[in-house]
Amino acid sequence: MHDLVSLYVHRSAEGKAFQAQLSSPAFVLVVAYTATVTLPGLSAAGATKLLRESTAAADAEILEHGRAQSLPTGVPSHPSGIPGPSILVRAAFDQLPEMPYLCVDAGLKTPPSMKKLIRLEAATPAQDVTTGQALPLSIVKRLFAEGLALGETLGERYKREGRYLIVAESVPGGTTTALGLLLALGIDAAGKVSSSMPGGAHDLKLAAVLKGLAGRDFSADPLGAVAAVGDAMQPVVAGISLAASKFCPVVLGGGTQMAAVLALIGALGEPGNLALVTTRWVSTDPSADLAGLAQLIEEKYPQIKVPYLAVNLDLGASHYVPLQAYEQGFVKEGIGAGAALWAACLANQCVPENLIPAIESVYERLVKSS
Repeated sequence: MHDLVSLYVHRSAEGKAFQAQLSSPAFVLVVAYTATVTLPGLSAAGATKLLRESTAAADAEILEHGRAQSLPTGVPSHPSGIPGPSILVRAAFDQLPEMPYLCVDAGLKTPPSMKKLIRLEAATPAQDVTTGQALPLSIVKRLFAEGLALGETLGERYKREGRYLIVAESVPGGTTTALGLLLALGIDAAGKVSSSMPGGAHDLKLAAVLKGLAGRDFSADPLGAVAAVGDAMQPVVAGISLAASKFCPVVLGGGTQMAAVLALIGALGEPGNLALVTTRWVSTDPSADLAGLAQLIEEKYPQIKVPYLAVNLDLGASHYVPLQAYEQGFVKEGIGAGAALWAACLANQCVPENLIPAIESVYERLVKSS
């Protein structure tokens, strides 16, 4: 059954072994804001430029309330009207009613309305990558330290409970900051980072990042790389994952944004029991190269022998055209959608296509009825 659930993108043998050891999941969503999302043409994570600023908070609210309290539509959408990945995560959560979850605010402008929320003391929204000064270095160092401390707490807790930890993110504009971080670390990621829209807007993203980098090399200063052209989620997830993976299995829930975090982890230390899980839409994206990125990161940081997996879900059979649009390269990933759906399949011993009715049910409730 497992081989029907997963595609093995990188280090397949290790991926199968990692998957075989898992029991019950826990879920942590790290949210942050980067003004990079306001640069024209770089993001489709929200129906309008103004609503993109609320997308991460709305994503978090859906986990707790079943709909986004801060959005009149109840769910963030692509400008074309295609619903964002929060409906996929909500459907997965519906299949995992006992799963503990937590939202960590690393730097939103406006925090989500929810009880299961930790706002880090150093939480700070990031400036756009073209400034070359996305965050103060002192803030990045504090965010990494807070991530380490939280990761140790969560790792010890879930080791006692026999759980594994999924760490996910919601950062609109975050594929551009991922490109920035990778390039700043000396990894040739140009043209390899995925996007919420077909084609990937690679030229626009690269131009924005190169303007911010201004020829600087941060390969010996990884937190400086984040400070220059990154976002607040990156050091927090790196810290959580580095610390927690020494105690329990940790899944980085996401695509090329989490690959960039893996590179940061490699620059800062050596992880324990760690894997990356995303969607099939990212792993097979013709305008990106997740497997190639994995190879480049491992060549740069040989201790990052981490398996990459993808949940083998195809929405082409959905009754709804906006859901079928995922098969045309729209949205692809976010909020740990791939990892959440994958975890739901493992926990319920089902194949991904069995989750389509649950996804359609959330779509009917949040989108079709609004």
